Parts: sequence; structure tokens; C-alpha cells
Amino acid sequence: MSGTQKLAENAKKVLISIGKNNKPIYAMMAIAAANGIFKPLSSLTDKKAKPEEKKYAALREFMTECVAVPTYWACGTGAAVLGSKLYKDNPAKKELARTNMMFLGVCVAALAVIPAVCSGAMRVLDIALGKHKKDSKEPAAQIDVTSKAPEMNVYNKDNNAVPKFGNTTLYNMNTFANRGGLKI
Repeated sequence: MSGTQKLAENAKKVLISIGKNNKPIYAMMAIAAANGIFKPLSSLTDKKAKPEEKKYAALREFMTECVAVPTYWACGTGAAVLGSKLYKDNPAKKELARTNMMFLGVCVAALAVIPAVCSGAMRVLDIALGKHKKDSKEPAAQIDVTSKAPEMNVYNKDNNAVPKFGNTTLYNMNTFANRGGLKI
């Protein structure tokens, strides 16, 4: 057997093995690993951003994916174990429940767990880098939200003012229906 044939046989065995053991965890971990490489590179090559902004954005993106890879694994595996316990007496349903729960675990990781963990981890990173703004001791400027808006008249299609009732204006459907060619 030549070297090319051995390489082809080994590649075939690897691909068959991957196809038999295809799990959502593997796909998401591979995507997160690729994002951990290519997103920071993309940030570093941004021509419009300042050098300091590029480095900070690349670091944040890299740290996010470093959090994502183990989180996908932990949530997917944990959910799969829970799924296999649901149907421990029925082997066919047990494997199906395991696979479906693994998928749900990966989805929950992507939608809720990773953003929550990254939020906390990035806050610590921001404090370490001096990017976190400390809470100001000065009170915020007071805004007067109780002042009344100026009185405005609403006109109908005949340019007659619509009568007011208390603090509200009585609206007529014709006021809106015949303005500017709008037909309802």
C-alpha cells in the first residue's frame, strides 16, 4: 500500500468515526475555537480603530471564546447526563433523550450561560485593565420631569380644532384617515 492510499484509508476512518460520534458539543466547541482565533485577528486588522481599541477588542473577543468552549462542554454534557437519567430503563429512548438534552444544553449555554459568565468575567478584566469606571460620589443632575408640555391643538380634515375633554383630546377617526392622502 502506498503512502497516499494509507493516508486516504486513515482519513476515511477518521471521517467515519466523526460521523458516528457527531454531537452538538463538538460543533459548537469547534465554532468557538475558530471564533477565538479569527475574531481577534479581525479586530486587530481593523484599519479604522485606534491601536489601543484594537488590542482591547481582540482581548475581549478572545476571552469570550475562552469562556465559551468549556461552557459549551459543561452545559452540553450536564444536560446529556440528565437526559440519560430520564429514560434509564429504555435504551432506545435513553440515547434519544441524551442527544436531545445535549442539544438543549448547548442552546441554553449559548443563549444564557455564556453571556452571564462573560459579563462577570469581562467586568473583572475591565477592572484589572483600568477600563471600568468607578461609581461617582456626586449625585446625578436632577431633571424636572413634572413640567407640562405646551398645549397643542389637533385639527381635523376641515382645519377645525378638535375639542378637548379634560386633559385629553377627543379624536375622530376622520382626523387620521384623510390626512395626506392616507386612506384607511
